[in-house]
Amino acid sequence: MGLFDSIAGSVMGKLAGNSGNPMVQAGLELMNKSGGPQGVLDKLRANGLGAEVESWLGSGSNLPLTLQQVLQVFGTELIKSMAGQFSLPVDEFGSKLAEYLPQAIDKLSPDGKLPGSQAELMARAFSLLK
Repeated sequence: MGLFDSIAGSVMGKLAGNSGNPMVQAGLELMNKSGGPQGVLDKLRANGLGAEVESWLGSGSNLPLTLQQVLQVFGTELIKSMAGQFSLPVDEFGSKLAEYLPQAIDKLSPDGKLPGSQAELMARAFSLLK
């Protein structure tokens, strides 16, 4: 696991309230398979979830993400595969992912946009760990 993964894992662990939570590693894996945080946002927007994404990037309340939306955006096979990897039922895994993803994006984008470089993303992640 690289430095970025370690930092991102710490941030997601803080969000999850438990660094041993399997959703920390699952979130990292999903981001890695989707082109990073920006790739995740691009996939969500491409699947008609632009309003949800903008709510996470904005300063207001976050619109929710559902299990069905997670399955639609990332594909049932990927979510099923990842759920099996973490020994969780697909519905439970997808629902938890739907819960944590908006929180993670919201925390990484306090100024309304994701950091433009990996260095900026790491700096933002470090600030969340303080």
